[in-house]
Amino acid sequence: MNIKNSLIAAAVAATLLTATLTKADDGPAPEQRMQRAFEQLGLTDAQRTQLRDLSESHRSATEPLREQVRSAQQTLADAKPSDPNYATVTAEARRNLDAARAQLRDQQEQFRSQTQAVLTPEQRNTLEARRAERRERMDERRGRMGEMGGGAGERRGGMGERGGSREGGRPRRQ
Repeated sequence: MNIKNSLIAAAVAATLLTATLTKADDGPAPEQRMQRAFEQLGLTDAQRTQLRDLSESHRSATEPLREQVRSAQQTLADAKPSDPNYATVTAEARRNLDAARAQLRDQQEQFRSQTQAVLTPEQRNTLEARRAERRERMDERRGRMGEMGGGAGERRGGMGERGGSREGGRPRRQ
């Protein structure tokens, strides 16, 4: 019994350690990223308060839309081609998904313009420079992934550059 308890304790400890290390690799939490951005932009306390309030309002306003996206994605994932209503179910889920994504884009654009209005011209320039650097790093990563032969068509066994449909009848996103 003592050995069994020791093994269980070791398994629990290993699981907790793995979870802790995995969480540590996720990067900084959103609040930490926001705090770092505030410091880099040299925001005043009033600006920080305004931006936190805008961020919370945006998060609350978009949560139902994000839930709609998740629900539509799950419907598409669960759809079975053998179901007689497959075409109807997937078409409706796709419409719901597209509508929710469009609303999210609109909300994001509105949020971006509201946050821009809080910043000084110098802060906006600094923010835009940071965004450009981030896009450049992302493009570099994508380039490295492409060099490694990690194209989506190759990984998924799809038709690659020739186009065509994926399994399940849904067209590949371009």
